[in-house]
Amino acid sequence: MSKKILALALVFAFAFSFTTKAVTVEELQAEIQKLQLLLAQLQGTQAPSSEMYCFNSDLEYKMTSPDVKNLQIVLNKDPNTRVAVSGAGSPGQETTYFGPLTLAAVKKFQAANGIITTGYVGPLTRKALNEKYCIPPTPPTTVAPESTTTTTVVAPSYGTLSVTSYPVSNPQTTWYGANTYEVVAGQYKATGSDITLKKVAVKITSDTATAFPWQAFTTISLWDGATKLAELPVTQANAIETTFAQVYTFNISGFNLVIPNGQQKVLTVKITTVANPPTAVTGNGFWKFELLTDVVYTDTAGVTYSTVSGSAITLDNVSLTSSQSATLTVTSATDNPLASNVIGSTSATTKVDVLKFNLKVENVNTTLTSGTIKVAVDGTKVQTSYVTALELWDGSTLITSAAPSGWASASSSVNWTNFSLPIAAGTTKTLTVKAVLSQLPSGYTNDGTGYLEITTGPTLTGIDANSNVVSNATTVSGNRMYPFLVAPTFAYISKNVSVRGTNSETHPQDIGDTSITFSVTANGGDIYIPEKSNGDTIGMYETLTTPATGSTSTTWTCNSPAVEDTSKGAGHYLWRIPSGSTANCTFSTLITNTGGTAGYFRVALGGVRWYTAATTTAGSFINQTWGLTNINTGDFYLGN
Repeated sequence: MSKKILALALVFAFAFSFTTKAVTVEELQAEIQKLQLLLAQLQGTQAPSSEMYCFNSDLEYKMTSPDVKNLQIVLNKDPNTRVAVSGAGSPGQETTYFGPLTLAAVKKFQAANGIITTGYVGPLTRKALNEKYCIPPTPPTTVAPESTTTTTVVAPSYGTLSVTSYPVSNPQTTWYGANTYEVVAGQYKATGSDITLKKVAVKITSDTATAFPWQAFTTISLWDGATKLAELPVTQANAIETTFAQVYTFNISGFNLVIPNGQQKVLTVKITTVANPPTAVTGNGFWKFELLTDVVYTDTAGVTYSTVSGSAITLDNVSLTSSQSATLTVTSATDNPLASNVIGSTSATTKVDVLKFNLKVENVNTTLTSGTIKVAVDGTKVQTSYVTALELWDGSTLITSAAPSGWASASSSVNWTNFSLPIAAGTTKTLTVKAVLSQLPSGYTNDGTGYLEITTGPTLTGIDANSNVVSNATTVSGNRMYPFLVAPTFAYISKNVSVRGTNSETHPQDIGDTSITFSVTANGGDIYIPEKSNGDTIGMYETLTTPATGSTSTTWTCNSPAVEDTSKGAGHYLWRIPSGSTANCTFSTLITNTGGTAGYFRVALGGVRWYTAATTTAGSFINQTWGLTNINTGDFYLGN
């Protein structure tokens, strides 16, 4: 009873203390909060809380969790479930530990809410807690007393807008149909006030005085970075005519772009061309574009302006042409087959890679649909009937195949038709041409003069995404392929070059000590190569590229599985590479610069003479000089 009397006295004292002076709302609310706290202390309760306490996880005896502290806080709100009167767990001293005091308080809460008193805070207990404490607090309703204070209002400001030229990201002055181009860009700056820009104007001029903008363009738009602010169809209805068939202005509006005081915005004008511009707009005339200083903007003072400070931003001498065409470029691939031996068959057809080339498509996506290519044979050893088809491959995918259309002077065109090979703009494809050889006749031989080759081509034709017919203007040719039933094939392995002096004081010379290693594979039968000491012929020989003159001393050897064949006696030794085997041979050359001129030298494998039987009979060997161009040392320097 004494507490109630004391509380009533405090209320009257509080009310009386404010009758002698004017107070603000904030001061009144602060005093009310103090009074609520004091009353709660006198009555043994806490002041109303403005916090929400939600429980989403189960809690149990002896656990530690931040949720346990929140549990103790809400239990302390009710005197009947208070955790402790003083010390740990009491109001204001809640802990994160679920101890015996908390367990007892939970059981009291469960009993009061019709829940089995286990002390475990499970779904039913959490539901009851959340219904009481996981709800937004209702703010107290207070009536503000009359205030004698005044509110200061910031006065609206007058502002200005200025514009300067800003470079577009991809400037172009030759435009094609069905494309969108960046025309001009302006950097707008607000000064003195936030500025709201509402309209810009773009003037389009044709110097021919015979073309209308709507014949050339479909839309004009304004962009803030990647955000389109507004777009306007380029139509006669939207045009303001200054000069008939020559000068027109288009107002781009319908946006409210705020430029904060002291800040800048870069706005870009873009325009889209018609898909198929008529002749009237693709002649010799040019187009001019101006981002005018005629605008509409307002400041925070509510004043509307119709011009900005600065100058019009101009793009001049833009030519418009019909839809852009794709460009096709053909170049030889780095792995285009060298001239080489190919192994045919007397019982089946044989496919031979005769050309690899790169096809690059630029500007517009293109689908190839046809092509032509020319093939030639020697006509004697390799007859025209031996080449049955030429195939076009994209990697492991066959694109098309066709037979020669007729032979004249051992040469024929092959026409590929009715295929579809799409290639995206900016893409380079490496394509392969394969020749299909028929079964070779029994007893077929080649003395090194029989060949086939791609002499011209390919020329590929297609249609691009703008419906233009396109083809490559340049072509590449292949190297000669020599069909055999039994023959070696050669491949570069490695090289080594070291340069040293002769130590001669009277006539110092540099010496190049070189070696080249390459592989020899025997196909269709054993292959024989005469050794260096062979008295009848030389098995391998070099070519030397020099600035003047150099003397050479050459030796070579072949490693296993190559073996020496001595059946012909001394002076007629041969290296034999067994059929189906590959042996590495090393070709060593010592070079002395004897020409008196320092410079770059190069040693290359000039030729290999090989047999298909253990014989040294004159004329029975093949003197192969083709397919060896990559077996060399590269350039190295010798002084003199």
